[in-house]
Amino acid sequence: MSFIAWVYVVVVLSSAGLIVATVRGRRPENRIRLVDAPTHDVWEIAFLGGGPARVVDAAVAALHEDGRAAVGEPGVLTVLRNDPRDAVEAAVLNAAAATPGGALAEVRRRAMTDPAVQAIGDRLADRGLMRRPARGRPARVWAGSQMAGSVVLLLCALLLTVTGHLDTDPVEVPTVVVIVPAVVVALVVGGICRQSGGRRLTEPGRLALRAAQATHHPLAALNPAVPAALLVAIGSATLLTDEVLREQLAQARTAMAVNGASSSDGDSGWNDASDGPAWCGTSGGSSCGGSHHHGGGSSCGGSHHGGGSSCGGSHHGGSSCGSSCGGGSSCGGGGSSCGSSCGG
Repeated sequence: MSFIAWVYVVVVLSSAGLIVATVRGRRPENRIRLVDAPTHDVWEIAFLGGGPARVVDAAVAALHEDGRAAVGEPGVLTVLRNDPRDAVEAAVLNAAAATPGGALAEVRRRAMTDPAVQAIGDRLADRGLMRRPARGRPARVWAGSQMAGSVVLLLCALLLTVTGHLDTDPVEVPTVVVIVPAVVVALVVGGICRQSGGRRLTEPGRLALRAAQATHHPLAALNPAVPAALLVAIGSATLLTDEVLREQLAQARTAMAVNGASSSDGDSGWNDASDGPAWCGTSGGSSCGGSHHHGGGSSCGGSHHGGGSSCGGSHHGGSSCGSSCGGGSSCGGGGSSCGSSCGG
């Protein structure tokens, strides 16, 4: 069998296997019951819409709205009354207490990896509304390897063709030209499978999110009776009517991105993520950064597009990991599973 034939056989077999692996990785881990699909919990809605980052922003909005905390310039969260109503609010207040100066960006980073926030993703995954970070990881690695191998193959074929080691008959079409279609197919299939395999929301999860948004959106921001936390949960902090709070949360997201923990809100944000040990991020992929103040946590930094992420150890009993991936990255600790998409 000629070199060209081998190339096409390998590409076809690898692409077919990759498609099968991606489809299997996207299947829900558990059987989904219709009764489990709807959600009216504000933290679950926030997690479906934007991951741990959206949850923390919603909690900050709730604390700021009723005067238990104040958010102001230059990006500082001040605790006025340490009176959490649940574990998520406690995570934010604890993060604020552990952050010198109360820098909002650092508070967000710490709170995002708190076990109480991470556990929301686990509950949603148990009900089949989300896929765990490790779900589909082999397919994502496979896709990345196929894409990298295709580029290396093309470069090697080009080099050998130029030096005359691959083609000896000047009348024939150069081998590098003949294998270009195979390389293109391998890159396209790899790219699509890598992006698809990193999506966290299942179809029932997407429907549950849309149902929650449809209940309040798009007029929710005009209704003063709608709590600030719910506004953030269904549509991100951009719906907040409090201009100071809205701007400070936006600046905190920007600060995290500049410091290597990129962020994105929205359903598009869960597309891909690094293969770390925890839920971290939004639906399209972003990463948590900073250190964690609870045992079992970790800290991560990463890029949003085509970058990599590296996770450093946490303060106590944390883990460390490093990974690179296209289409976003995320990491985090908090005792569940490390993985992908973190959000800012």
